[in-house]
Amino acid sequence: MKLFSLITLPVYTRIFPPAEYGALSIILTLTGLLMAVVILGGDSAYARFYFAARTFEERQQLTSSWIGFLGVWSVSVALILLPFSPQIADWALTGDVRTALIAVPLVSVPILLVNRMCAQVLRNEFRAIAFSVLNFVSIGLTVGIGLFVAVVLGMGVLGILIGSLFGEALMLPVRIWVARRMLRASFSLRVVRPLLTFGVPLVPISLAYWVFLVSDRILLAQLSTLEQVGLYSVAASLVGLTSIAISALGQAWTPHATRVFEEEPDYAPRLFGRMMTYVLAGFGFLCVGITAFAPELLAVLTGPGFSGAAMAVGPLAIGMVAYASTQITAGGISLRMRTKYLALHAWLAALLNLGLNLVLIPRFGMLGAAWATMVAYTFLTLAYLVTSQRLWPVAYETRRSLTIVAVTIALTVGGALMPSLPLAQAVLVKAAYCLIFPVALFALRAFDQRERRALAVVLDVARR
Repeated sequence: MKLFSLITLPVYTRIFPPAEYGALSIILTLTGLLMAVVILGGDSAYARFYFAARTFEERQQLTSSWIGFLGVWSVSVALILLPFSPQIADWALTGDVRTALIAVPLVSVPILLVNRMCAQVLRNEFRAIAFSVLNFVSIGLTVGIGLFVAVVLGMGVLGILIGSLFGEALMLPVRIWVARRMLRASFSLRVVRPLLTFGVPLVPISLAYWVFLVSDRILLAQLSTLEQVGLYSVAASLVGLTSIAISALGQAWTPHATRVFEEEPDYAPRLFGRMMTYVLAGFGFLCVGITAFAPELLAVLTGPGFSGAAMAVGPLAIGMVAYASTQITAGGISLRMRTKYLALHAWLAALLNLGLNLVLIPRFGMLGAAWATMVAYTFLTLAYLVTSQRLWPVAYETRRSLTIVAVTIALTVGGALMPSLPLAQAVLVKAAYCLIFPVALFALRAFDQRERRALAVVLDVARR
C-alpha cells in the first residue's frame, strides 16, 4: 500500500493541478473519517473474539453475524447520508464541486467495509499469501480503473473515485469466496452485542487520531484555498514515506520490548532508554535528509506546480521524529495496560492540533498547518513520556537524547534554507550536508564508545 501511494503521487500530481489534488485529498480524508466511525472498531473486536471462540462453528457464527451486521449498518448510514451530499460538498469543499464527488465515496463505504472484514478473516486464519495477493490486486484495480476513467474518459477527480468504487466492487465477490469457509447463512444478535461493547469505545480513539492526523486538510480548505490543501497534502505524503520505517520499528520493537519487560525486568528500563537514543538518531537523520532533498524529491515525484510544498516538509519531518518516539514513550502505558491514557493524550493532542490550526492557518496557510502538526506530535510524545514514567520509569539517556534533538532541529532548519542548485550539484552538496549529522553526534558525544565499537565492526566487515 505504501508502494502504491508512492507510485500514485507523481501520477496524480501530474494530471491534476494543486486545487484538484487538494479536493481529492479532502474527499479521501472524509472517506477515512466515515470508515473510522462506521466500522465501529469492528476489525479489532472481531480479532479479539475470534481467538476467544473455542470451536469452528462458533467462529463461523461470529464471522457471519458480525460481517452481516456491519454490512447492513454501513448501507443504512450511506443511505441516510446520500441525500445530504450537496450540503456535505458545500461544507467540505470550495468552488464549483459536483455532488457526485461526495456521493460516490458514500456508495463505496459499505463495499469497502465488507472487503476489509473479509480480509480480516484471512488475517485471523494466518493466510498471509492470500491476504497480500488480494490486497495487491485490489489496489492495482482501483488505481488502474481510476486512472483510465480520469485520464482516458476525461472525468478528472471523479474518475479516481469511480475507479475506487469499481475496483472494490469487483473484489467483493472474490473476497467473499475466499473467506467462504467462515461464512454461513445465519445471524445472531447475541453474538453481535459483546463485539459492539468491545468495539464502540474504540471509535473515539480512531476519531482522535483522525482529527490529529488529517483534519488539517479540512481546515485548510475552509480557512485557506484548495491549492494550499494540494501542496500540503503532497508535503505530508513525502514526509509520510517515513511511516514505512515507523511501521517496521513498531512491528519489530513491540514483541521484543514486551518479552524483555516480562523476562528481564531489571534490564528493560535501560534497554528502553538506549532504544530512545537510537530512534531519535535514526529518524533525526531521515528528517534532515528529507528536508534537505525536498525540492529535488518534489521535482522528480510531482508536477511543476507542486514545488511550493517543500516549505512545509521541515516542520512535518520534525513532527514525524516525535511521532516515531511514541513507540518508546508510550511503552509504560501499554506494558502496564493503562490504555485509557492513550485515548486521553490522543484527544488532548487532537484538540491542541485543532486549536493551533484555527489560529495559524488563516495567517500562514499550509505552513501554519505544518507547525501545528509538529507541536501536536511533540506534545503527544511528551505526554506519553510523563505518564509512562509515572507508571514504569525508564532510564533515558537524557543528555544524549537532548543533544540529538538539538542537532536534528538545527540541521533541519539549515536544510530548509539551502539555496537552489543544479540537480547534480545539489545532490553532492546536500549529501555532504547530511553527513554533518552523524559527525556532529560523535563530536558532541551523543554517541559514545559503544557506537564507535559497533561502527568499527561494520567498517571491518565492509572491508572484508
